[in-house]
Amino acid sequence: MTTFAERLIDSPSRREPPYRPVITLDEAERTRLAERVGAVQNYNPEQLRRLVAEDPSNIELRKALVSTIMSAEFAGVDAFSRKVVEWQTWDVPPTLIMAMARQTWDEVRHAQLAIGLLESYGGAVGEYPDSLAGGSGGAAARQMQAQMLGDDPADPLISLSTTNVALEGAALTLFHATSELGHTIGDHLMEHCYDYNWADEVTHTAIGDFFVKQICDGDPVQEARALRVHARHERMRGQLSGEQTDEIRAFFAEEDDRGALALGGAPRGSY
Repeated sequence: MTTFAERLIDSPSRREPPYRPVITLDEAERTRLAERVGAVQNYNPEQLRRLVAEDPSNIELRKALVSTIMSAEFAGVDAFSRKVVEWQTWDVPPTLIMAMARQTWDEVRHAQLAIGLLESYGGAVGEYPDSLAGGSGGAAARQMQAQMLGDDPADPLISLSTTNVALEGAALTLFHATSELGHTIGDHLMEHCYDYNWADEVTHTAIGDFFVKQICDGDPVQEARALRVHARHERMRGQLSGEQTDEIRAFFAEEDDRGALALGGAPRGSY
């Protein structure tokens, strides 16, 4: 008999209304989306936030903005709830499982706030496509993630470094900027909702930092794995200062040298 965790890995994500990822839209749907937000390329939080600031009276743009963020909240509910089950098969502190349960509830609350805000504009879940579609996507998707990360995405250490430290860190900026937008345009419900979400993300990043350090305590190999995945993710996002880019470049150079020495070769720059 398979365990619940084994069955969960390939079980599809479900929502009512069903997920409708923007990347799966047909030509007619893409045309309708472009008519509503100016261009399909505009359908992302950063661009929509700029457009709302330029045209605060355009409620359609506000609906689109909230929909893109809400999609990530639904994906978060799915992702963290899966971790609560799957990580029980890993050697992790029981308190980490409880932390994932807490984050699942936080994501549920964020989704509820987004639904309420969207409905205040006359919108509804499913009216706009999903920027994310939740779930693990099965074994094939995890294999692709492993190739991108250079490590096992199901590993709690790798997941924490990617999600809680890197992605949730980015969410801090997203929520703060959206709350500020609400304040600027006089949309106090938007301001309040995303300030609330921002406070949760502070806790989520703290959870990531705490448990990554705990798992890596006294183990430089594990620490290097965590740093490598985090650095790679930040590089892919391309939102680093020059100093941060130099630090990450130096880190990867050091990693390359270690690998060369382990394989019996000479580090770069040696002759």
